[in-house]
Amino acid sequence: MGQLKTIYNLSFHETLRQQQGHLTYTWLRVPGGWNLTVESDKGITNTFIPQSNEFKELARELENRSTDFVSKKIVQES
Repeated sequence: MGQLKTIYNLSFHETLRQQQGHLTYTWLRVPGGWNLTVESDKGITNTFIPQSNEFKELARELENRSTDFVSKKIVQES
């Protein structure tokens, strides 16, 4: 099973696009952090998010939990 793509493992100039309802989030990895573009029916906004490791461990823990859950579900169904 491949590694789940997150903003934390993007290479420089690589993007991650997520759709949530009527909003589209596009994360672009740039030196020093990320450029976040949010698109909606009302317009487009851009924000620079500086890199911080404050929540990186929490994100990794949540990724591991979801990966474990999906893996167990696949094993149960096969």
